[in-house]
Amino acid sequence: MKSITKMLPVLGLVLGATMAMSMNFANPAPMNEYAIDPDDPDEYINVTDLTLGTHYTCSSTGACLYDAPDGNVIRNGTFAWKP
Repeated sequence: MKSITKMLPVLGLVLGATMAMSMNFANPAPMNEYAIDPDDPDEYINVTDLTLGTHYTCSSTGACLYDAPDGNVIRNGTFAWKP
């Protein structure tokens, strides 16, 4: 019985590490990118399949790309279509 009580801290550490690893998983969905439409500021455009520099630019200051409509900013700048 004495040996079991001596092993409790180690068992707790192993259990904690196992729980931490089980909660650490990758995001199953690929991240999409959205921008505020310059022609209609109330709408968001999905720009995931477009290329920065070829189809649009993020210049100056402000918020350019978001991870979701009304989401977190993932790239700073002002969104503009490239002519």
